[in-house]
Amino acid sequence: MTDFNLEKRRYVLGGVAIAIITVYIIRLFTLQLMSDDYKKNADSNAFLKKVEFPSRGAIYDRNGRLMVYNQPAYDIMVVMNEAKGRIDTTEFCQALGITKEFFIKRMNDIKDYSKNPGYSRFTQQMFMSQLSNEDFSIFQEKMFRFPGFYVQHRSIRQYQTGVAAHVLGDVAEVSPSDIEDDDYYKPGDYIGKLGVEKSYEKELRGEKGVQILLRDARGRIQGNYMNGKYDRKPVAGRDLTLGIDEKLQALGERLMEGKIGSIVALDPQTGEVLAMVSSPSYDPRIMVGRSRSKNHRLLSRDAWKPLLNRSIMGMYPPGSTFKTSQALTYMTEGIITPSTAFPCSHGFYCRGLHVGCHSHASPIALVDAISTSCNAYFCWGLYYMMGNRTKYKNPYEAMNVWRDYMVSMGFGYRLGIDLPGEKRGMIPNADYYDRNYRGSWNGLTIISISIGQGEVTLTPLQIANLGATIANRGYYYVPHVVRKVEGLPLDTLYRHRHYTKASRRSYD
Repeated sequence: MTDFNLEKRRYVLGGVAIAIITVYIIRLFTLQLMSDDYKKNADSNAFLKKVEFPSRGAIYDRNGRLMVYNQPAYDIMVVMNEAKGRIDTTEFCQALGITKEFFIKRMNDIKDYSKNPGYSRFTQQMFMSQLSNEDFSIFQEKMFRFPGFYVQHRSIRQYQTGVAAHVLGDVAEVSPSDIEDDDYYKPGDYIGKLGVEKSYEKELRGEKGVQILLRDARGRIQGNYMNGKYDRKPVAGRDLTLGIDEKLQALGERLMEGKIGSIVALDPQTGEVLAMVSSPSYDPRIMVGRSRSKNHRLLSRDAWKPLLNRSIMGMYPPGSTFKTSQALTYMTEGIITPSTAFPCSHGFYCRGLHVGCHSHASPIALVDAISTSCNAYFCWGLYYMMGNRTKYKNPYEAMNVWRDYMVSMGFGYRLGIDLPGEKRGMIPNADYYDRNYRGSWNGLTIISISIGQGEVTLTPLQIANLGATIANRGYYYVPHVVRKVEGLPLDTLYRHRHYTKASRRSYD
C-alpha cells in the first residue's frame, strides 16, 4: 500500500534542497559577476591608482603682471581598508600636530556617506589637505610607520598682491553639491568659489592625470604597472589675462579705504573692466590653505559685509547719473530739443507737488540742465512724456516706451559680466505701477524716477556702462573682466555690440 504522507515529505524535502541550492547559486552569481567588491579588493591589493593633479592656470593683469600663481602643497590620503587598526594613533597625531579627537572625528566623517558621497574603503580618501612644506617634512620622516596613509602632491593658490579680491575670487574644497553637479570632482578636490576662479573654473582647472602603481602582497610599491602604459599625464589649466590694470586697481582701493562703495572703470571700446573696486574689501592672501575656512567665516560674519562685491551686487538709486539717460530718451522721442527750456524755482512745482533743486539760472536748457544737474528740468521732461496724448494713448503706453529705452541702455537686467552673483537692479514698468496704484497713476505719481530716485535702482557696473554707451554714441559691449583665455577665442557675447534705442543725433 502506498504511503502518501511519505511521498509528500519527499517532495517537500526535495523542494527545500533545490531552494537552498538556488539561493547559493544566485548569491555566488551576485558576488562574482554582479558585485565589484571583490574586484575592488583584488585591484586595491595589486594596484594603487595615484591621481596626478594638474597645475591650475595662472592669472595676469592686462599688462602681463602676475596676479595669481601656484605653490606646492601636500594632502594626506588614507585607504581605510589598509589603515584599520594598524597604526599607533598617538604617534600619528603627534606627527601631524593634531588631537586624537580630531583623528577619530575625521575618520568617522570619511566613512559617513552623507558627508563623503561615493566613499569606498578600497580607494584613497582625503584625510587632511594642504600641508605646508614644514608640516609635511615632519610627517614624511615617520610615514613608513603608518600603513594605509599616502601623500598626494597638490598646489595651492597664492596672490602676488592684496588687491582685487572680489574679481579674482578664491579656491576651496568641493562640496557634495559640486560633486553631484560635475563627476570630474571627487571628495577632497578643489574648485573656484568666487570671482573669475569660479566663472572660469573649467578653463583654469585643467585635466587630471593618473599613475597606476603595482604593489606586492605586503602592499609595497613595486613600480609602474606595465612601465606606465596605462598612465595618463595631467593637462595644465589655461592661463587668464584680465582687462584689469593692477596699478589702477590698487589706486582705486587706496581711495576707498575707510569708505563704503564702489569704483568701476570700463574701456568703452572693448567693454573690458579696467578696475573694479568694492569697499570694504579683504586681502585675498588670507583665503588660502587650511586657514581659509576660519577666515571666510570671520568675513561672512562681519557687519560691513566685505565679501559682498558691491560693484555687481549692490543695487542703489543712481541719482543724477541717471539724468543723461533721461535726456537721451526725451530727445529721441521728440519730447524736447537741445534748446527746450524749463523753469526751475528751486525745484519742480506742479499741482501742489514739489521736487527740490539747488539755486541756478532759470529757465534752463538741456546742456546747462545736465551741467548743473537740475532736478526740475528732468521732472518736466518725464511729466510731458507721460502726458503726451499725441504720441501715446495713455500713461501706460508712455511708461512702457520709457522702460524699453532704459532696458536698451543696459538697465533692469543683468548685463552678463563674467563674474558670479551679478544683480539686475530695478526698472519699473506700467504693470508694476498698475499693481501698486490699482491703475490710478500718472506722470506726477512717478516723477522721482526721472532723477534716478523712487523705484529705480542700478548697480555701479550699470552706471559705468551708461558712461560707455555715451562715449560710443549709442552702443556698448557687455562688460567683462577676462581679456584673454590662453588658446581660446573670447566668447562672442563680449564681442557683440549692443545698440540702445536712443538716436546717434541725441548722443552727439
